[in-house]
Amino acid sequence: MAGRWRGEGGQHQGARPYQEDSWAVRTLGDGSLLAVVADGMGGHAGGAIASKVAVEAFVHAIEQGGGLADGLEEANAAVGRTADGKSELAGMGATLVAAQVRGDEVRWISVGDSPFFLVSSGLIERLNADHSMAPQIDALVKRGVLTADEAEHHPGRHTLREAVMGQPLSLIDKGSRKLGPDVKLLLCSDGVQSLSEAEIAANAIKPVDGLVKAVLATAKEHQDNITVIKLERAR
Repeated sequence: MAGRWRGEGGQHQGARPYQEDSWAVRTLGDGSLLAVVADGMGGHAGGAIASKVAVEAFVHAIEQGGGLADGLEEANAAVGRTADGKSELAGMGATLVAAQVRGDEVRWISVGDSPFFLVSSGLIERLNADHSMAPQIDALVKRGVLTADEAEHHPGRHTLREAVMGQPLSLIDKGSRKLGPDVKLLLCSDGVQSLSEAEIAANAIKPVDGLVKAVLATAKEHQDNITVIKLERAR
């Protein structure tokens, strides 16, 4: 618990034979609460290592007094150092979304497609940008180039335009927001998006384990790894 905020996290490997997501929640010395989720890519070994390295390096940088941008820079560098010269880890990387909350304000930073949601009074809003091809594909629906079904099943929909891989980052989303009294913040890997945003909002009142079970209940054939961190005001 940090001040008036508390956090809980949980995950499930879904229909995958391995878990490539990593997460952490930490109370910091200034009374703020830090949360970070990374979704690995690059095969079983590479993805799992990349997400773990990214989260650990990010948290360490913040605990040493750095800001969120410092955490991202160190996470990116650490993934690059870990993969350097190791053919079995070539091409590994991770998405990363992190939030730091204190009092009535949250600050966040993200790279990739892992969503960061704000839920309040049953309504949900995604706060961070999606660095996959999904927004561009959805724009083609609005222009009449693709149907909604074609967009949903487009083979390139989940292709990442940016990831934490040790290379210079060109797409970084960051921001801050003032928060009301009944807000819940959800940092997730994209596996949670087997649920609609309305369904995510409806399940946000449950413990994290309940939200994860709601995702699994969709029985999606190729369900991706699921990770959720929920931040809310302490009662």
